Amino acid sequence: MKWLKINTVLLSAALSLWGPLSQADTQFRVIVDASGSMLISDPDKLTSEALRLMSNLAPEEQATLGIWLFGEEPRVLLPEANVNKVTKAKLASYVDSYVTQDVETDLEAIIKLLLETPDSGDLASGFNRHWILVTDGMVDISLDEAINKASRDRILNELTAKLEERGIHLHTISMTGYTDKALLESLSLRTNAIHTEVALPEDLLDVFERIFTQAAPVDELPFDGNRFLVDDAIKELTLVVFHESNVKPLITKPDASTLSLLNAQNVSVSTSDHYTLITVRDPDAGEWQVSNVDLERSSVRVITDLSAQATKVAPVIFVNEPIYSTIGLFQSDVMIKDDDVLNLLKVTQTLKQLSGETEESIYSNELARTNGQFKQRMVGITEPGNYELVTLVDGKTFSRQLSQYFTVHPAIEFTGASQGDDLVVFTAKPVNLKLNVLRSNIKLEFSYGNGTIETEEMPLIGQGYWEKVIPVSVGDNVKVRAKLVGMTQTGLRFDYRTPSWSLSREAGHPAVVTLENNALEADTLMTPFSSEQEVAPVSFAPAVSVVEEAQEIEDPTENADTNVVETSQMEKIRDKANSITTRDWIMYGALNLGGILIIGSGVLLYRRMKSRKSTKRDNLDDV
Repeated sequence: MKWLKINTVLLSAALSLWGPLSQADTQFRVIVDASGSMLISDPDKLTSEALRLMSNLAPEEQATLGIWLFGEEPRVLLPEANVNKVTKAKLASYVDSYVTQDVETDLEAIIKLLLETPDSGDLASGFNRHWILVTDGMVDISLDEAINKASRDRILNELTAKLEERGIHLHTISMTGYTDKALLESLSLRTNAIHTEVALPEDLLDVFERIFTQAAPVDELPFDGNRFLVDDAIKELTLVVFHESNVKPLITKPDASTLSLLNAQNVSVSTSDHYTLITVRDPDAGEWQVSNVDLERSSVRVITDLSAQATKVAPVIFVNEPIYSTIGLFQSDVMIKDDDVLNLLKVTQTLKQLSGETEESIYSNELARTNGQFKQRMVGITEPGNYELVTLVDGKTFSRQLSQYFTVHPAIEFTGASQGDDLVVFTAKPVNLKLNVLRSNIKLEFSYGNGTIETEEMPLIGQGYWEKVIPVSVGDNVKVRAKLVGMTQTGLRFDYRTPSWSLSREAGHPAVVTLENNALEADTLMTPFSSEQEVAPVSFAPAVSVVEEAQEIEDPTENADTNVVETSQMEKIRDKANSITTRDWIMYGALNLGGILIIGSGVLLYRRMKSRKSTKRDNLDDV
C-alpha cells in the first residue's frame, strides 16, 4: 500500500498513556478449586480447556504460567515457568488428569502460599502480575463457623493488603451461585481485577480470554458477517474460534481454497473440544471466511506494524467516573499524523455490558478527530457490572479492532448497623486504593417523613474510611443515604449517591436499620449524567460527550491540584448556599434584626452613660 510509506513524527512523552504493541512480561498464576463439588459444577472439565486456551494465547517466552490446586491443602499442578512448547506439552498432559475430591476449601492457605512462592521464569523488570481464582464454594476449613469466619477475615484484611502492596491483580471466577460473592468481589475490586459469575461451564473459555486480553491487549480484525479482511501489513494472524463439541471449523482463504487444520510450515493449530486456535504466519491478503463457529465469541488477533492503539481503560471504573478515550494509528510504533491518511479513517466505539454468556450493546458512537487523534469523553455509566469497550478503526483498505474490558462499581461501600439500643453507625469504605480518600468527602442526607431534608458531614477516620454514629429516638422514621464527591488518584472528579437506608425505633425496642428497596426511586432518575447532577446508580445508556474537531479533550492529570482546590472551594460555597432553606432565612433575619436592636440599645446606653459622666464632671468643676 503506497500510502503506508509516509512521513511520520516521533511519538511524544505521552506514549506512556497508550497500550503498547507488546507489553512487558506478564505473570499468570491460576488457582483452581479441587473440592469434590467441582465434579458437579464442571463435569466436562471446561476448566482444563480454559487453562490450555490461556497457554495457547500467550506469546511464547513473553509470559510465565503456573497452576495450583487448593482444597484441604494447596498443591502445585504445573510449576511456574515461561510459556513455550515444553510448558504447553506439560500442561496438556496434566490438566485432564488432576483429581477434584477434597472435602474442604482452604482459600487462605493457597493465597498465603502463593504470596510466599518466589517468581519463576525469565521475567523482565516491571512485569504485570495476573492471578486467576476459579472456585465453586466458600471458605470452608472447619465445621465451626467461627473458625471459617476468622479465616475469611484474615483473607479480607491481611492477605488482601499484601496483594495490593505487590500490585497483584486477582481475578475471581464463581462457578456457582453458592460462592461467597462478597468475598470474591472484594478481592477483585481491591486488586483492580475482574470478578465474574459463570452461568455455564462453557463460559469459562470466554472469561479466560477476556482476562488474557485485558492483561495483554492486541490488535484484532473485525468480522463482517462470517468474513474478515486481511491487508498486506499483517505479519501473523491467530484465529480463536469457539464451536460445538465434535464440530470442525472451516476456514476459506482469499483464493477460495480451504485452510488445512494441520500443523505446517506457516500454520500452527491447537484443537480442543469447544475451541480451535489457528495461527497463520504471512497470511494471504484479501477476504477470508469462517464457517461452523460461534462468530460472536470468536476473534482474529493480528501482529502488524500498522496498529491502532488506545489510552488504557482502568480495570475498575467507579460509577459516574468519566472515561477519557483517545485512539491513534501507528506505523512501527510512530503515530501517523498525515491528513491524507487520517481523512480516510472512521473510528467508532461501542460499549457492551457483559452478563454471563450474553452481551448487550449500550451505545455506538463515531469519534471526532483532534490533532491527529480520535477522542471522546464518556460519563454516566451508572449500572455496576462488567463491560467491554470495542473500538473499530476503518481505513477503507484495512481495519483494526481493539477490545478493552473493565468493571464498573461504586467507589464506596456504604453500610449501616445497630450499635446499642438507640445508636446506629454508618460506615463508608473505599473499594480500592484508586479513590483518593484525603481529597474526597461524604455528606449524609437525612430524609424525614414531613419532607424535610438535612445533611451532615461524615467524618474521615484516619486515612482509611468514613464513619458516623447517629442517635435514634423513639418514633423516628428516617431515610439515610450518602453523597460522595469523589476524586481519583489521577485527579478525576465524580459524584455518587448511595442507595438509602431506613432508620426506625419503637418504644422498648432497639433501633432498626435496613437497606431500602431503591427500585422505585431509581425509576424517577432516568436522565443522563452530567457534572451538575446528582445521580443514583440506575440502569440506562451512558451519556457521551464527544469532543469536536476544534476542541481538545482536557488532560485530567494536567493542573490537577489547582482544579481540585477550585472545585473543592466551589463545592463548599454551593453546598452552603443550597443548604439554606426558607425557614433558615427567616431565622437568620430574626437573628440579624435582634443583633441590630442589641447594638442600637448598646449605643443609646453608652450615650446616656456618657451624658451622665459629663454632667457629674460639670458639677465637679462647679464645686
